[in-house]
Amino acid sequence: MAAQTIYMMDGRGADPAILRGLLAAGCDVRDTHSVAETLNSLRAAGTRSGTKSVILVAEVQAGAIPLLTLLRETGTQLPPTLLFDQEGNSIQAAIKALTFGVQDYVLASEPAIQRELRARVLAERIQSSDPSTASKPVLPRESIVANPLATERADQRGDFQWDPEAKVIYVQDKYIRLSPVEGRVFDLLLSRRNRTVPMEELLSHGLQRHHGNVDEGIRLLRPHMMRLRNKLERHPRLAHRIINVRGNGYMFI
Repeated sequence: MAAQTIYMMDGRGADPAILRGLLAAGCDVRDTHSVAETLNSLRAAGTRSGTKSVILVAEVQAGAIPLLTLLRETGTQLPPTLLFDQEGNSIQAAIKALTFGVQDYVLASEPAIQRELRARVLAERIQSSDPSTASKPVLPRESIVANPLATERADQRGDFQWDPEAKVIYVQDKYIRLSPVEGRVFDLLLSRRNRTVPMEELLSHGLQRHHGNVDEGIRLLRPHMMRLRNKLERHPRLAHRIINVRGNGYMFI
């Protein structure tokens, strides 16, 4: 059966030579355009019945290094991976790729026939390997059941994507990891976008316990709110999005 290939690319589209090599090897190629979309596609491909193996092709300029970093941090098994560097102007990207254990690192400056052959050789080698050693599902099965609101919350403005299961916000080719309390607070605020969330509700949802003394609860929640807002302020697309509605609570705009 054909290998499921996830190709994470930037706005320039897939490299024609690499794409020819994958198609010549009989791969079923799915294109993605962000770290979050790629993670979701890897989850789906890793558990889809009839898929013999999963291959990842990721462009450095589309966020390949942050993607691989996140996979490592979450203890996720890396599928057979080819990284494609459109610019080839950073030796650090190649060094990091080696430390992550990618199978191949291809530069756009290489002749088209070489790019095509390297993609095809990798795909054919993976597909002809023993099924017992083929790529396993790349994410734990328990992580596949996503928050039913996740997709709805991801792209309302297109500024970012939110993964409530991993508690990660994706902003272009970067990501922001939130603590459990920060994640619960952000998830609640995002679900009520442009509406004030009362402090009492933030306390019970964020801290996951009832506080008879609201002032004491606010004192405990305040450091988490400060850290959450500080993390968002570092990214122009998320800066100043959480506002304090004095005497009532907070709002995400």
